[in-house]
Amino acid sequence: MRHVVVVGSGVAGTAAALAARENGAAVTLIAGHTGASVLMGGAIDDVAWDDADAEGPPYPLPRRAETVLEALGGYIVGDRRALVAATTGILRPARGTDRALLDLGPLARKTVLVAGNPHGSWDAASLARSWSASPHCDAASLSFLAAEASLLRHTEERSFCDADIAALHDDPARLAWLAARLRDVVDRFGHDVGAVILAPWLGVTHERARALSGRLGVPCGEALGGVGGPSGLRFEHARDRALAAAHVTVVQARATRALHRGDGEELAWRTVLDVQGDPLDAHAVVVATGGLTGGGLEYTPSGAYFANVMPDHPRPLLRLTCDVPAELGAFGRALDDASSVFGAAPETHAWPYAETPLLDHAGILVDEDGLARGAPRGLYAAGEVAAGAPHTWLAALIAGTRAGDAAVKG
Repeated sequence: MRHVVVVGSGVAGTAAALAARENGAAVTLIAGHTGASVLMGGAIDDVAWDDADAEGPPYPLPRRAETVLEALGGYIVGDRRALVAATTGILRPARGTDRALLDLGPLARKTVLVAGNPHGSWDAASLARSWSASPHCDAASLSFLAAEASLLRHTEERSFCDADIAALHDDPARLAWLAARLRDVVDRFGHDVGAVILAPWLGVTHERARALSGRLGVPCGEALGGVGGPSGLRFEHARDRALAAAHVTVVQARATRALHRGDGEELAWRTVLDVQGDPLDAHAVVVATGGLTGGGLEYTPSGAYFANVMPDHPRPLLRLTCDVPAELGAFGRALDDASSVFGAAPETHAWPYAETPLLDHAGILVDEDGLARGAPRGLYAAGEVAAGAPHTWLAALIAGTRAGDAAVKG
């Protein structure tokens, strides 16, 4: 049996582990820390959502990506683009959604109630006005109506964040109470109500939008929230359930190094952890540690930024936080050391000062299956740690499945 180690437990690492396991490999996933995947707001994108091509018909998902989505559950990626309302006051397309979100796409010519009293970023009256002014609203012939409703049961809940309130609705009794309050609101507006949209409050361990819709008899769902909301927590719960069902071994640690033991070794790759215990030996390693946001890449400015002494040598702008024999680069070429020991000015490599920022594109140079360029056979990278990878949830999932497949097939 082939053995594969996956470093990273975000969407790319999870997809790689599930894909490798489905191919019959024994898989160990190293879950080191919370990464960028837990920051997702619930929209599933394949490209930047405001890309000019985002309105076109979506491409079919690879079968392996569909299999991983089915294993995770809780997500819808269909043959059309969804339309979601964000708490920032805009409507925008998405390739798919967390099932807790309300997809406005099927609600053409319907009235959507924006329910709730002001709380945090949720102001029903202001949001209804902002969403109504969107070109997407006109195109879909939607209408939004603010519906004042006290949906918080206890006074102290006014200070809760969205994720804490969402966790309350994991309780069926609390969800039934919410449904009763919303029933009063819907009855107040009559039969013209096509759906109800709420703050990001519908569950943490599972999405609760479908259960709420069933109780109310009207489609209900969340608006797209900001980073760090309940959708990222729902991903973590879905991931843990899927990995357990697939019999993936999960190790809570950080990988500090992956080294090649030599072509003569059957298990040619050894992964060293930051905890006591034996290192992990495997036929292949998939690095899915995330980019700068997720902690897989570290910005390394010159020592001159920290002290009034001359640095002893120049160095590249970035380094990997897990030491692997891979080549860092961007735009198809390796990263060079800075031409000066004082390093490069960071503003020359970051948005908005650069049209194509190096920091948005740098990572491990890989081929289309995630095989690391210049490394011994058996090292793969997926997700934002790979050079040139789109910084989107669905792109990371697809890249993870490809790397997981390739790691088993060798």
